[in-house]
This record gives sequence, structure tokens and C-alpha cells, in this order.
Amino acid sequence: MVFHLGKNVSLLLLVVTSSTLAVFGQRPAAHRDWSDREFAPVPDTVSPRDDLIDQSYRLPTDTVPTHYTIRLHTDLHTGSRAFSGIVDIELDVVVPTDAITVHNRGLAIASAALYAKQEDGLLVEFGFPHYELDERTEQLTFHPGQILPVGTYVLTVEYSGTLQTSSNSGFFLKSYVNDDGERRYVGTTQFESTNARMAYPCYDEPLLKAAHTLWITHSGEYNAVSNMPVEEIVPSEEHEGYVTTKFGPTPKMSTYLLAFGVSDFVAIEDGNQQVYARPNAIDEAEFALEAGVKVLDALNEYTYVSYYDYMPKLSQMAIPDRGSGAMENWGLVKYGEPALLFNPARNTYRTRKGIAVVIAHELAHQWFGDLVGPHWWSYIWLNEGFANLFGYIAADLAYPSERYWDLYAVENVQNAFGPDASDSIRPMTQDATTPSAISGLFDSIAYDKSGSVLNMFRTVLGDDNFRAGLKVYFQNRQLDGAVADDLYAGLQAAIDGTDVLPEGYTVKQLMDTWTTEPGYPVLTVRRNYDDGSVILSQERFYSDKRSPNANVWYIPYSYSKASNPNFDELEHFRWLSSKAERVETGVAADEWIIFNKQQTGYYRVNYDAHNWLLIAKALQEDVSAIHRLNRAQLINDAFNLARVERHDMKLTLDLLRYLSNEREYVPWAAANGVLNYFYNKLRGTANYHDFIVYVDALIGPVFESLGDITTVPEDEALLDKYLKQLISTWACRIGYTECLRQTTEALHTAVETNTPVHPDVSYVVYCYGLKGATDEEYRWLFDQMISSGNEAERSVLIDALGCAQEQSQLISLLTVAIGSNSELNSLLPSERSRIVSSIYSAGRIGVEALIEALSDPLLAQEFVDRFGQGTLNSVVSNVASRTNNDVELQQLEQFLAALGDLVSPATAEAAVSTVKTNAAWFETYEGVLSTTYFADFTD
Repeated sequence: MVFHLGKNVSLLLLVVTSSTLAVFGQRPAAHRDWSDREFAPVPDTVSPRDDLIDQSYRLPTDTVPTHYTIRLHTDLHTGSRAFSGIVDIELDVVVPTDAITVHNRGLAIASAALYAKQEDGLLVEFGFPHYELDERTEQLTFHPGQILPVGTYVLTVEYSGTLQTSSNSGFFLKSYVNDDGERRYVGTTQFESTNARMAYPCYDEPLLKAAHTLWITHSGEYNAVSNMPVEEIVPSEEHEGYVTTKFGPTPKMSTYLLAFGVSDFVAIEDGNQQVYARPNAIDEAEFALEAGVKVLDALNEYTYVSYYDYMPKLSQMAIPDRGSGAMENWGLVKYGEPALLFNPARNTYRTRKGIAVVIAHELAHQWFGDLVGPHWWSYIWLNEGFANLFGYIAADLAYPSERYWDLYAVENVQNAFGPDASDSIRPMTQDATTPSAISGLFDSIAYDKSGSVLNMFRTVLGDDNFRAGLKVYFQNRQLDGAVADDLYAGLQAAIDGTDVLPEGYTVKQLMDTWTTEPGYPVLTVRRNYDDGSVILSQERFYSDKRSPNANVWYIPYSYSKASNPNFDELEHFRWLSSKAERVETGVAADEWIIFNKQQTGYYRVNYDAHNWLLIAKALQEDVSAIHRLNRAQLINDAFNLARVERHDMKLTLDLLRYLSNEREYVPWAAANGVLNYFYNKLRGTANYHDFIVYVDALIGPVFESLGDITTVPEDEALLDKYLKQLISTWACRIGYTECLRQTTEALHTAVETNTPVHPDVSYVVYCYGLKGATDEEYRWLFDQMISSGNEAERSVLIDALGCAQEQSQLISLLTVAIGSNSELNSLLPSERSRIVSSIYSAGRIGVEALIEALSDPLLAQEFVDRFGQGTLNSVVSNVASRTNNDVELQQLEQFLAALGDLVSPATAEAAVSTVKTNAAWFETYEGVLSTTYFADFTD
């Protein structure tokens, strides 16, 4: 049955008969939960201390390390998890003490010996200290039985440990299947933030830097790589068939930056750079090598500090089954395969962009974190904020034609605004001492907010001054720790004697208001249309309330106006340093004014209603009158300000009507968030039809301009690819006949010719082509996923498989995620979890397929055996958040009854509460206003 909405839209209800897919094998066998934890921690003394934070986790300060010599032995080529080691810790006693305390997690200590090091280098035995471990603080204390005078000592510790398989932390084990069908093993490391202590007893705090010399004994069939080049490889005297790979000493560095890998990987090389990957994926490493060279060259030039002044080589390594994260170890950067490997025949433009930006992020860390590290984890933003920012700056410098910088505000500034609008959010500078609390500091505040704030000051100070200030910062703190004041001092030195900042203002004074206080301001601009003045005021922006607060930020501002739309002029700023002030602008009453040019400032902007109307009118008349980054800012600000009733939602929805003329991706990316919000509220309700008419009016002309959405012109620009996917996704989602015709035909042709579609359009073609797919076509797509050796491609195909409109196909896919047979052994644990989320994320049909399948007690129990109760709780929460009417609520309640004790009572209660909240929205001011708007629009 087909019914029509306007000239563009027809919603198709496809009724397709289908037998259950009998293709996907049996189920059971429990499997470990998969976790992609990226980070692990270290300590300081000048940093902010919170009296409520337990400082007993910090190491004593009477001894400091200077050099580690680590000798490891591993049999990991057999799959064995056991390893052994000996570490010689050269240390200085700086205050006489009767104890030496280091960190240890999970290592069994076999023996310890202490030596005094004389001035001529001779070691004099100082006895065999006894030792004890405090498991709470993970502090291993050695007691020599006497007071150690000030001097240099060597503590030798023999120990053994176990490679991790249930987490990506410490020294851990991965594997892959080679082209001969053999399983091969990979030993690799992830020490940030507090996981070096899982591989060797050490002073596992970031300030306690030391040089590291590493030797690894391993199978001669495998090779080893580390931060430094190999000095020699010698046959093992004790183990036949084994070799010892010896690496040169590193510069002085934090323990969390030590890295090594043992595998049968091969490398490609360009000068002093290498990329390592498994032999059957090395042909996908070329882009990573090219990007590594280009990005490092760009950063060498930008920072005025050459990487090669400190390190002789830079290696990148792709780790299978590691997820999509990465780690910036000095000289040996490690990535999950999807973050490094690119196959142009298999991977999308998004994968390529992601690789370029993550490489730039990790290589920026070679300066921000490796050359100069944080004094303590409270300043982790000095690492991650800069890496977040330079991920885009350096990628943009390396590939200027791709316009990566256009994506920064919408992917970072606007992303940070969400969590940072909570009243329980932390400030950028925040102390923590326990490993779990330290890991918790690696959040959107450390990355997105900190990068955004740093970019604001880069813009205000000017890029040349910012670079000069960073050069001073590196010179002053190289091979050492830094606190925020060190950065401020460097930037201040670069602008002293200039008029960049108002007289009497310092970088520290201005930046402290952003780094030491949580949240961010909304700048309210109230115009006097008679005399051209404005009253500027500021208050903290909260996502759920309006609350008086005492925060005063130093807010840099500049503005453009209709008669002089100078959005590219970013040199001159004024400062709002009080709660409010009156400013002369000289803007005529009939022209718009827009603050925060290109959204370089980390704050929202609100206007009086008339100025909003002037902006909306200008956009309707000429999109190009306002900068594309400000168009994205206006959409994001207008919607979020309306959500907290700082102005009218009707104003926002009117503003968005200009989008029918918008051909730039970034404003559409901001709008996508708004449209998804209303789609999730209205789908499945009586108001949905009206909303679809509104969406049709916005996307119709843009979709018609795209032409064939299933092919990729050779000269198609990156941001045009982004726009095409966004618009065609909406067009197919709301039922455009032409969109569904093109995707269905393209999938049918791909199956008939056994030729995958172009990767850049693969998700839309496969997802929406499946709307009427036969079981044969569905099986073909599944086989494409199972046979692919590329993790990033497999993820895209899993997401597409979740789009099926036949419940039987989705239930069969779910049994794949739960079950196991020889065909499915190639599924990674993370891929099994992704299958589950792909099913409920693609639409209501998937939600109902999950309800149907998991209402079977046997299958539900197998699901819990495979994934754990936490994943089932997550499924229930996601089902609830996608429940929008009485019939769906009844299905949810029956589902909860069928699950019984398998789901926690708290989760069941929260699920029902979520649905009630969803329903109550329609009676809120926002709900009534929005649904009335869409109804009026349709009329």
C-alpha cells in the first residue's frame, strides 16, 4: 500500500513473505565480556589537591627513578599467557629513607636485591630487602632493613605475570587467523594511565620520568618492536629457537609511554617511519604511512620543534581486535585496525577521515604528552585537549583539499556542550588518585571541551603568537612535567609587548576562568534598535534548568553584521569580564548581528526575538550571507536554547526552514541532531505524519539535486560525500520512492553480479536496499561481512544488516551474535555486541525482533551467558527509549514479564519510567508547541 505526501514523499509499507533464515548456525557457549578500555594512569605535587580525594594512592617522594632495564621472556607465540621478567630500577634516594615504594598490579614477585651505585659505576650489594604489597593502593614497598643515605641505588626485582585477555590493558594478548587458516598471536601493550605496573614494577606516575632499556626474549619466528630501534637480535642461550631483541635506551619519559609488541607482523617503511600490521593486512597500511609522514612534517613545522631531535624513528602498529582506539607511545603509536588500516576498495570516506584525524591526534601527542607530559593527571587536558585540537589542524595541514577543519566545531565544540551543560560536570583541571578515578578523567571534558577552549585562545591570541608560545612551553618543560601555569607562561611570553590582550590582563587570568570552573556561559545579546547599542550579559548554561550562579568567564567576542559580513576576520576581540555591560555597535535597526564568528568561542549565543527573525529572513534570502560554520552554530544554539525555554521553539523550527537551500554539510550536521530529536519523539505517534511533511520540505530540494545516490563521481569532494549520506539517509528513512528504488536496485545488482557497491555509498544502499530484500540477498550481504578481513568494513556491514525489515532475518542475525560454529569463529566479541545494537538502532522492526527473540527463555538465557546481564539490561533500556505509544508499551511490559529475573528490577523500573517520560513530553510546553507547529505547517 502506498500513500503520498506532497510531491516527493511516498511511504512504502513493504509486505514480503520470507522463511526463517536457516543459514546461521547454532548457539551456546559463554564468552567473556568485551571491553575496549583505552586508558591507564600516573602522579604530582603542585597540582590542585582536593581534601576529599584519598592522597594515600600517591607514591612517597623520597626516591625517584632515573633508569629502568627490563628483560622480559614470553612464549606468547603458543598462545601462552605466562611471562616473566627482571627489572633493574636505577633510582636516587633524595631524602634518607628506610623504604622504597613502587607500583605493582598482578605481578608475582620472586626475589629482590638492592645495590648501591658508586661514582665509578660499580654496584655494591646492599642486601635482599623484604617486601609487601598494599593491594588497595597497588604500592609495593621494599624494606632494606636500614636507613638508605642520599645516593644512587639499583633495585633488581625478578617477577612473573599473566598477559591479559579480558581487557586491552597492561601487557595483553590478541590473535588473528592468517591466510593458511592458522591462529597467530600478538602480544601488545596499553599502559596509559596506570597499567605499566601490570608489566613491570615501576614508579607509575607521569612526573616520575626515567629512561627505559628493554630486552625481550621470544620465539625466533616472531619479531619485537618498541619505542626505540632494535640495537641487536641475538639467539637465546637458554631457550632453543628463541631470540632476544635488544632495544636502545629511550629518552627520559613517563612509564605509561613505554610500549612493545611481539608478533609475526611485517612493516612498510618511508624514511624513519614504519607501519606494522599482520601480513594479510599490510597492503592496507599505505595510507597510514603516507599520512604519518605528511602529518609529522606538518607538526614539525608548526611547533618549531623537530620530532627527530628527540626520537630516531616513528612506528605505527595496527592491532587486531583492539577496537578503534589508539595510544600515543613515544616512537611506537598503536591503533586498533579500523583506526589505521585503509583499503580504498573496501573502506568509506569516513574511515579515511577517521584515520587521518586519529593519526594527527596521536602524532600531536609526541609533543603534547610525550615531550612534555602532565605533572599529574589533573592536567590531562594538557595532553588530550591539544591532541584533540591538533588532530584536526594537522590533518587539515596534511590534506588541505579535504577541509577537515570544517568538521571541528560540529564534531567537538557542539559535542562538548552536551555533557558540559550538566550541573554535576567537572572542570578541566580536576584531581584524582585511584586508577578508576584517573581513567574517568579521560572524558569529553579532557578531549572535546579542552580542545575547544584551547582553540578559542589560539584564535584570540593569533595563530602565530600561539605557535611562538608553544615553542617557549616546549623549551621550558621538555622531558619534564607541566602544570597549566607553564602553558600560560609560554603563551604570555609570546604576546608580551603586544596589544593582543587588553592592558592589565594576563593569559593566566583569562584562561583560569575556563579551566578551573565547570560548565560554559551563554552570551545573551539584547539589542536597542533605536541607538544601535546592545546589552551583553552572561550566565552559566544548564541543559535542564535556569539557575542563578556566580560564575564570571572572561568571554572574548566579536561580531558580524549584515552590512559587513566579515566572518573571516578573526583578529580583533573584545572581552566581557563582568556579568553584563552595554556596548555600542552602530548596527542599523534593519540588519542582523551575529556574535562568535565561525564558532571559535566556547559559548552559546542568544539574541532577542527580533534579531533571530532577521537572521532567519537573511538565510531564506541568501544562504551564503552567513558563514557556513556560523549557520551550524545558529542551528545548534537555537535548538538548545529553545529546549531550556530561553526562547521559543517555533523560532528554531522557522530558522531551519532555510535548509531547503543549504548545500553545505556542516549546517546539515547540526540540523541532523535537531531532526533526530523530533523523529525519536514522534515516530509511532499520531503526530509523526506532520513531522514528515516538515522534513520533506527541508530535504526534498536537496535530495533532488543529488541525482544518483548509489554511485560516486571520481571528483566528489569529501564534505559532499558526507552531505549525500545524510540527506539520502533521511530520504530513505521517511520513504522517498526514488531513494528506495535506487537503493533496492543497487543492492539487487550487487547481488546478481556479486560485486559490492562503492564503499562510500555502501551503508545507505545496503541499509535501505534491504527494505524488500529476499533471504538470498540478505545472506549475500551477511557473507560479504563474514568473508571480509577488514574490521572497519565489517562494522559498516553489521550496521547495514541490522536494517532488515523482515523480523525473521533479524532474529537469525541475533542467533549469529549469540551462537557459535566454525563459520562464525571469525566474529570478534565486539562485533557480536555490535550486531545486537545494530538491530535495535535501525528502527522499530528491529526492536520488535529483539522482543520476539528474547521473550524465549532459552534464547534469553543464552544471550546472558554470551554477553552478561549488563548487556541485556542495556537492550531493555534501548527498547524502552524507542517505545512511543500504548501498543509498544504493552509489548515492553510483556517483554519484561517474559525476561523475569534475567533483568534487574531497577532496569525494569527505569524502562517503564522512560516510556512514561516519553509520553509525558507531549503535554509539556515544548511538546505542545512543537506538535502544534508541525500540524500548522502541514495545513
